[in-house]
Amino acid sequence: MKMRILMLSLVILFASCKDNSKTILVEGTALGAENGTRMVFQKINENMQPFDVDTIFIKDEKFAIEIEKKEYPEIGLLTFENLNTNVIFFIEDKNLNANIYMDSIYSSKISGSRENDLFNSFTIEIKKFNDRKQKSMLDFQEAQKNMDNQTIVRLQTENAVLVNEEKLFKKDFLEKNNNTLLAVMLLNEMFTRQELTFAETKKLFAGINPKLENNAIVKQIKTKLEAAQIAQIGGIAPAFSGPTPDGSLLSLKDAMGKVTLIDFWASWCRPCREENPNVVKVYNQYKDQGFKIISISLDKPGEKEKWLKAIADDKMDWQHISNLEFWTDPIAREYGVRAIPATYILDETGRIVAKDLRGPALGQKIGELLSKELSAL
Repeated sequence: MKMRILMLSLVILFASCKDNSKTILVEGTALGAENGTRMVFQKINENMQPFDVDTIFIKDEKFAIEIEKKEYPEIGLLTFENLNTNVIFFIEDKNLNANIYMDSIYSSKISGSRENDLFNSFTIEIKKFNDRKQKSMLDFQEAQKNMDNQTIVRLQTENAVLVNEEKLFKKDFLEKNNNTLLAVMLLNEMFTRQELTFAETKKLFAGINPKLENNAIVKQIKTKLEAAQIAQIGGIAPAFSGPTPDGSLLSLKDAMGKVTLIDFWASWCRPCREENPNVVKVYNQYKDQGFKIISISLDKPGEKEKWLKAIADDKMDWQHISNLEFWTDPIAREYGVRAIPATYILDETGRIVAKDLRGPALGQKIGELLSKELSAL
């Protein structure tokens, strides 16, 4: 009888230890992996850089990893030797099952927890959008080849509708799942790609799960919002100065006119170069009425000649500065610039009155502002 009680106690103790385990198990298959293939488990640090945590060797196309359990989700990565990509998953408080396909890593799936299952369903929908966009692109290329203008116009319209449909899907996903880390990742991506306005991002960010506030991505979004807040419409444009092509320093204050356009661009930026003829046209139309432009190039270190050649080729006959520091340019960071071209229109006092106007809208706005200046005299 005593022996049976002792055995029962051991079973209860073992079950208790298992329930209070501080780890989860990620196990599964890696189809197509040779015996001894090295797989590295990584996590993300505060600077959003991956670092190695553990190394596992695949045997008989199977593997298992023991990982510290997390009350709030964190990002994990599985990387494989001889492959230049990885599998993203979420570390939570449940064991996970992995199905890795070495010949089609993007088809791999890790499931078994809320974040991972949500991620899998989200990627299925995104793949549908990508497949439709890919087909549209191929049809467009075929129409261009055949010089079928009617089909080209139709496809351009359909593509615009498709892009908007995908954006609405993502925004709906954010609103319905704002207490997840996946939503935080998506919000960061959409804000960076300018798929969301500052106001939209700020509103969605306010609704995320406060328990994720110490996550590195949450901190990154907060920093971006703080930077973007500085250069919003209605605020005074932050002062700056930078080196001109001849090496002298030029400040925003010294470059301003009755109406001023701050233009972030680069010689390597195709959309910038495509918009430049329109900017040149607007400048030539209004320069004698007090319209000034100061362009800030995000050209790369050591590529000053490319910057200068682009200025000459595009006939950009106005003030230019560049630190030649690519995306680390301090002026671009001060203004929260995340993509180019990016433009800010200032009135005579230096207040930002409009942003990112292109095509006919730019000339229309400049004309309106200068008309107001003249009528105020």
